[in-house]
Amino acid sequence: MRFAIAGGGVAGLAAGLAVARAGHSAVVVERDHVTAQGQPADAFDVVRKGIPHFQQPHTFLPRGRKVLRELAPDVIATLLDAGAEEQDVAAKLSGPREPGDEDLVYLWVRRPVIEWALRRAAAAEPGVRLVSGRQIACLVPGASGFHLDNGEEICADVVVDALGRYRCPPGWPRASALPSECGAIYYCRYFALVPGAEHVTGPWLLNPRGDLGYMGFNTFRGDNRTFAVIMLVPSADHDLRILRDNRAWMAAARTITPLDVMTSPDHAVPITDVMPMGGLSNIDRTTGPGVPGLVPVGDALCHTDPAFAYGLSFSLVHAQALGRASAAHTSPADLTEAYLADVGPEARERHTFALETDAARTLAWSGAPVDIGHRDGCYPLFAFGAALAAAPHDDHVLRRTVGRVGLLDRVPVFDTDSDLHDRIERIWAGLTRTPCGPPREELLRTVNAELVSS
Repeated sequence: MRFAIAGGGVAGLAAGLAVARAGHSAVVVERDHVTAQGQPADAFDVVRKGIPHFQQPHTFLPRGRKVLRELAPDVIATLLDAGAEEQDVAAKLSGPREPGDEDLVYLWVRRPVIEWALRRAAAAEPGVRLVSGRQIACLVPGASGFHLDNGEEICADVVVDALGRYRCPPGWPRASALPSECGAIYYCRYFALVPGAEHVTGPWLLNPRGDLGYMGFNTFRGDNRTFAVIMLVPSADHDLRILRDNRAWMAAARTITPLDVMTSPDHAVPITDVMPMGGLSNIDRTTGPGVPGLVPVGDALCHTDPAFAYGLSFSLVHAQALGRASAAHTSPADLTEAYLADVGPEARERHTFALETDAARTLAWSGAPVDIGHRDGCYPLFAFGAALAAAPHDDHVLRRTVGRVGLLDRVPVFDTDSDLHDRIERIWAGLTRTPCGPPREELLRTVNAELVSS
């Protein structure tokens, strides 16, 4: 079969590899001028106007790493050679390892390097043709291909929509969906460890994260001894938008444990300015009327709050599912139906999870009393925040929590485990909790004073 893939980001490149390695041919079209040449470091100079979050943190959740190992082990090898780092969460288990623990591994690497490795593999794949610097003008009637802005027609049996959540050509048939705002703006900055320094470790399941009651923070490792720090601020709190300023951001980091250590000059140096990311929504397009022969993948199918880091892994999950469907069906209509039946339920499940967790987080940041220590309290934050805090203290909680946040398990595996809930409640009750940062007004006074003094 012939596949015409609109969009040459992670989802489009992975889809091209998946169908080509299932015995088909694919043309992958990307509007930005990109190349498979050069070294990993060159990837950071690529201008990706079509992907506003190109430089923002991404990660391969355990499910994403697992799928990539199955779909394209050569890409995993390329990423590791380029400086990607694996983090084995099972190393925190107190008891013996069990079957399945080998999948409790995160792969840390920055988005530009990921695309570079995927594009390099796609360029070398005999069944894939890459076209860059061209935009989609319109769909061919019957979804039998699309026209490019230079008049070229890409003919196909199946069209793959890998245009992400932002791009949609005029007249492009997409299932309508009402977006639900995530309720947060993210202010991210990347750092590189200085010689002799190592990534900060501590009581966290993965990497340092915390909540101040009115905002939160999270950290992501990257490749080649880099890491990102994200400050998550309520969209409605306009005063905290001051954190978009480098000086204000650094002043705030100095008041928060352990960001004060992580961002100190003797530990790491900043390698980017503060990168804001707002206007974020949860969008589910899985339930609209499908167009036979038109297959959405990645964010074009379902997009959730980037705080959960689902996007990269789901792009690979969808690509793998498309490869399976292409191996089992020769009719574009049957392929579309089988693919959507495969990926739709899990995407809807995670979309609901994101909606509920975002709503609970917004409620907590508004100052409302929220009980996250009991399943009968605020369950979304109990199953997320309390579970993450309890996981390092109990092997069963660790496995179930990584399975939940890392996409290895379906959501009900966690939700229906009453013994798991008992353990989380018991561990949470025994944990000592100290504030990781100052009250809101004190933080604002500190960052404003920094701006005045400088």
